[in-house]
This record gives sequence, structure tokens and C-alpha cells, in this order.
Amino acid sequence: MNRLLRRLRGIIGIGLTWSVGWTLLGAMLTLVLRALRPEDVDPGENELIAAAVFGMAGFLCGAAFGVVLAMAERRRALDDLSVLRAAVWGAVGAAAMPLLTGMPDGMAILFAPLGGVFAAGAVALAKQAARRDVVAQRMH
Repeated sequence: MNRLLRRLRGIIGIGLTWSVGWTLLGAMLTLVLRALRPEDVDPGENELIAAAVFGMAGFLCGAAFGVVLAMAERRRALDDLSVLRAAVWGAVGAAAMPLLTGMPDGMAILFAPLGGVFAAGAVALAKQAARRDVVAQRMH
């Protein structure tokens, strides 16, 4: 049971992390779209609504990536994966979410590259932190 709870905590953690990034991205995209092509922003749409929608999508895609990662890479830690391999799993997980839910299937085209970038970034950060820990241990 402890192992299952650890995996669930990891999946939720990935979802929350992605949610923060996607929230910021949604708000920024709306700001840029409003500045460059205001006619494409419908009345009632604003940065807060876009941030909330992107944030929820980010959480769900991040959690889907966490599930895919847990199933496909059972024995590996996040910093043991290659950045490319993580990017592939991130794209698969993020694209799976709209395809398996009631969201329009076309959202998979947007979510897959975002998932790949976020997954690759997570692994790159995990690898950098692991290297920093090794260096810190050698110094002490």
C-alpha cells in the first residue's frame, strides 16, 4: 500500500507542477493574443479564464503523464530517464488526456508538444539537481 501511495503522490505532484506552468502559459498566451489579434479574443474571454482552463488541462495532462510514466518506467527514477524518452512519454500522456475524455480531439495536437516540453524540462531539472547533490556531497 505504501508503494501505491508514493506513486499516487508522484502523479498528483506532477499534475500540480504542470498545472502551475500551464496556468502561466494560458494567461500569457491570452495577453499576447489580445495585444496582437484582439479580434480573435471573444467577449468574456480574459486572462483569468484562460489561466484556469489551461491550469486544469495542465493538471490532467501532467497526471496522465505520471500514469504513463509509472506504467512504462516502473523501475526508473525520474532523473534516470533520458530527456528525449521523457519528452516522448510526456507527449503521449498529454495527448492521451483529450483523446480519452470529452475534450475535442484536436486539443491533442496542442497538448502533445506541451507535454513533451514539460516532461523534458522536468527530467532536465531532476538531472541537474542530482548532479548538484553529487557535487555537494563531494565537497563535504
